[in-house]
Amino acid sequence: MIYTRQISDDDIHDVITFMSECYRRGYMNNKSLIAMKWEWCLENGAWFATYKDDSIISVSGIHSFKDGYRALFRGAQLESRPAGLNKYHMTSYCFAEQLPLQINFASRAPIYITTNIENDASGKMNKIDKLFHILEKQNIVGHESTEEVFYTKQNVWRLNVEKYNSIRF
Repeated sequence: MIYTRQISDDDIHDVITFMSECYRRGYMNNKSLIAMKWEWCLENGAWFATYKDDSIISVSGIHSFKDGYRALFRGAQLESRPAGLNKYHMTSYCFAEQLPLQINFASRAPIYITTNIENDASGKMNKIDKLFHILEKQNIVGHESTEEVFYTKQNVWRLNVEKYNSIRF
């Protein structure tokens, strides 16, 4: 059974198991609570996870950012979502399953998503940045700026919630 929900310190054992697998796979942003900025994100937002049976297979956070929230923070997944070929990034549990909960959490505030453009801590981040340029052409996100966020040069995208909801449902 696969399901997605908000998580907290009560789920720390599941998070530690997930982090161990991230470390094994070389996902450096998710290898430890410190690398994930676990407590900081809880203090400034929330964490969401997708479970398969009793194990976390994907996690991402949301925190206050600019005039709204930064969604999909430290997003990682251990397996792809079975969505077949999909031009909207719906093979990502973070994008397809966690983002709707984060949109609800943000309660109509602007939602931003950042993509790394120089520091690839997992070997997959540069591909995500390229994908967001495609999502921009589909009006799902709009490029806001390129700036340093947490000491890392990143593209900042603003989510078009209405368009996202129309392609998701």
